[in-house]
Amino acid sequence: MVRQVLPWGLLLLLWSIMVNSVQAVEQTFYFASLQYGSFDTKRNAPPFAVDNDYLNEMEGTYGSVSYDPKVEPTVVSFEYYRVDGYVGVGFSIDLLSGIAQNDPPSGVFLLPNYNQEYQFSGGSHVTTETIGLLYGLSLYGRFGFFYPFIGVGTGNYLSKVEENLVESDGTNNYSVVFGEVLEPYYYKWGIRFPSGEYGVMLSQYYIRAPLTVESRNKTLELGGVGTFFGFYMGF
Repeated sequence: MVRQVLPWGLLLLLWSIMVNSVQAVEQTFYFASLQYGSFDTKRNAPPFAVDNDYLNEMEGTYGSVSYDPKVEPTVVSFEYYRVDGYVGVGFSIDLLSGIAQNDPPSGVFLLPNYNQEYQFSGGSHVTTETIGLLYGLSLYGRFGFFYPFIGVGTGNYLSKVEENLVESDGTNNYSVVFGEVLEPYYYKWGIRFPSGEYGVMLSQYYIRAPLTVESRNKTLELGGVGTFFGFYMGF
């Protein structure tokens, strides 16, 4: 009886050692993902404060402003992680663009952008076209059927501001200015639900991206708080 049990016991012990060894081995993971959702540009990303003195000044000249604070960028991401056991550290790149929108690519940005329009009671309106690129460090966990992650970093925003203004004397002024946010700040968190090499994911972004509009030398906030849902592929 002992002779029959002993080989199985040794096999079980060997299997346990192998599993523990595999879990302790460092592994490299790559993820490519596509997410859809919306940003609320009126919500501030704590501890950052929303600074829209551009809109405040425009309201003083062209009347009260109305706009939909939600924009709908598409988030395309690439992430790299070095995992030791259940926890990994990595690097992520996120492109916020208007791929899901019907607007053609901008001749300046070369990629589809996402838009926001501001209407003023005096008949004026302002339109922004924006693309954001974020990059930073991320922490990643592997816990059975879900993979949580958090990240923090900076990036770059490009925006085109198109002003169609009706002046007090009835004349119309049209201008286009381009701006860049060189040091936006962001943090994010999310969860992946894997199914083999593929899976679904949910993420939340908090972004501070104040754009200085050169026509007024005032600030327009391009960031905010956004929730996204999408799909990813791991390899």
